[in-house]
Amino acid sequence: MNPLLNSYKEARKSFIQAVDKFPKQKREEVLFDKWSLKQLITHIAGWDNCIADNVKCLKEGKEPPFYGTVNDFNARSVESGKDWGWDKAYQELIKGGERVIKEYESLEPELWNKPFWVGRNSTPEKFLKIVTKHYSHEHLPQVLKYVML
Repeated sequence: MNPLLNSYKEARKSFIQAVDKFPKQKREEVLFDKWSLKQLITHIAGWDNCIADNVKCLKEGKEPPFYGTVNDFNARSVESGKDWGWDKAYQELIKGGERVIKEYESLEPELWNKPFWVGRNSTPEKFLKIVTKHYSHEHLPQVLKYVML
């Protein structure tokens, strides 16, 4: 098993465990800069699904659609889940991560460092490193701050 994928799985597992312990009454309070926990997990699900789609396209020999700026993508992800209830948002988080794992587990070694887009240096390996870091170093500490109360 790829060590980077294992790191992603561990970071994701720790994040989900923290989300599961988060106070239910605070799930829709804006506590993370401008987002609630529900918006935060909708944002993460959006990125996980984007990454899984990108890897799938790469494996099929296609160039994935470019997602635009990070801020625009984040806004679209949160907006797409605004009418979701908690259960739907949580299931999207779970499914998005499962899709990432599935796509990366079947990614041929020679594709890990192949750019998704011509003229850009974004690769499956770089994306997985970024999303793993976001889970473990950014979003997990944010959530744990409220779980530890």
